[in-house]
Amino acid sequence: MAPYKDIPVVYCVLNPKEETQYLRLEKSFLGKASAYEMARHEDSIYYPDATVMLERWSDGELRQQLPMERIVATDRDTGIFLESPNYLYKVDSKLVGNSEYRLAITIPSTGAEISARTRVVSEFRVIRPETFKKNLAFSSYDNVQTVEWVSAPYTRIYHLAIRFHYLEVSKQDTTHKTADWDIAHYITNYGNGGQTIMAEILHRNFYKWLSNQLDKPASGIIRLAEHEAIDFIFTVGGEELYTYMQIYGEDSGILKEKPVFTNIVNGIGLFSSRFRQEINGKSLTDHSIDSLAHGIYTRNLGFDDSKNEYYHF
Repeated sequence: MAPYKDIPVVYCVLNPKEETQYLRLEKSFLGKASAYEMARHEDSIYYPDATVMLERWSDGELRQQLPMERIVATDRDTGIFLESPNYLYKVDSKLVGNSEYRLAITIPSTGAEISARTRVVSEFRVIRPETFKKNLAFSSYDNVQTVEWVSAPYTRIYHLAIRFHYLEVSKQDTTHKTADWDIAHYITNYGNGGQTIMAEILHRNFYKWLSNQLDKPASGIIRLAEHEAIDFIFTVGGEELYTYMQIYGEDSGILKEKPVFTNIVNGIGLFSSRFRQEINGKSLTDHSIDSLAHGIYTRNLGFDDSKNEYYHF
């Protein structure tokens, strides 16, 4: 067994869309007992006296200091580590986009000083679908829906998803439901921003996905695409998050040793940012609604066509 060495473990992914930011700080541990047994003890994985500060910097100068408070969060999922108490650090603050944020963590009991820095990603320009166009035509199977955007500074990875809103109507009730379609990840060539990225979504694949997503409804239930049926959801990650996912995101086999990535100084872990941006409320054309009701992929899913009175008020 190697000599004991204390290593702080830090994970924090900032989100400027959220009012509250969270950080997890724990420590590696080593001892003569079973690692599984030690992971169940609070003093094996938590520091009792850490001070965590989130700082905003601009032009090389400190502009804002945000102390992060240790809280007892909801119990973590059952697993190897102690579920309760589940300590996190949080601060209630909206972040400033395109700003540099730094972590400054001190642990008096060990003398450790941990630091990290990242740039907070922010909104980017979506070219298509155009915000002023209300309707989407998904009616022709062999046509494509083009999604096009311009990358923002300090971003490297984009994830695109489509959310479909629909109703299930019976004599007793109307239920609003959604289904999310993960399209793909897109990687920028550089992190300076300004790169145009394009995705082409084959209409046929939308109906194929829906046919795999939904079962035939119970007797007496009619389905309807909502008036605002389609949302485009972009989730954007910073440079560090991209690198982390490149290394750890896919299983390359148990016999292949993966390189260690961390941007935490005097510790290990990840400090990065992500951002979510949406184009919401696109309606389907009548022809698209009729394709849902009568098309070869979805005709057994119980969708009514455009003649339903719901679509005429």
